Amino acid sequence: MTPADLIAALRAQPDDVDRLMRAACAALRAQPEALSPPDTAALRAGLARIADAGLEPVLQRLVEDAPAGSATDALAALLRPPELAWDEAQEIDWAVRHWEACRAAGQLDEALAADFGEYWRRLEWSALRRHLLLLGQGHADERRLLAHVAKTSSRYVALAPLKRAMESRHPELFELGFSLR
Repeated sequence: MTPADLIAALRAQPDDVDRLMRAACAALRAQPEALSPPDTAALRAGLARIADAGLEPVLQRLVEDAPAGSATDALAALLRPPELAWDEAQEIDWAVRHWEACRAAGQLDEALAADFGEYWRRLEWSALRRHLLLLGQGHADERRLLAHVAKTSSRYVALAPLKRAMESRHPELFELGFSLR
């Protein structure tokens, strides 16, 4: 099930979110996507929507994090689509279930199989790369994408320049009581 298929199914059956997400995750495990390296030019375009300069170290870290793509890219697209947002506890629940099933099936490298914390970090960075790509393309759900970027950049020291740029340009995303919904 592609993210677009999942979004359509969720809109048609909003009370069936958990079953639909589990089915989408099962489909990912049955047919894992081929890994492809991050598109540096597209990431740069997304970062340019946030700040004119100063984000080259963030770009470098994002590219170095997944030089040949990431095993978490497809799940990140399902858990954090620009059209929807779920509570983080729900995202983590789905991610843990997917991680456990992938680990049992031998679909993860040793580092990811050994540590859910590392899996979650890579998943968040995969989602961040995707959100930056969509921002660079001028996606219609820009505010939700920016909110996702703000949330992720606030968590990781390596993304501090991105957080500072976001705080400067979009301070409202960092106010108390902020929500992705």
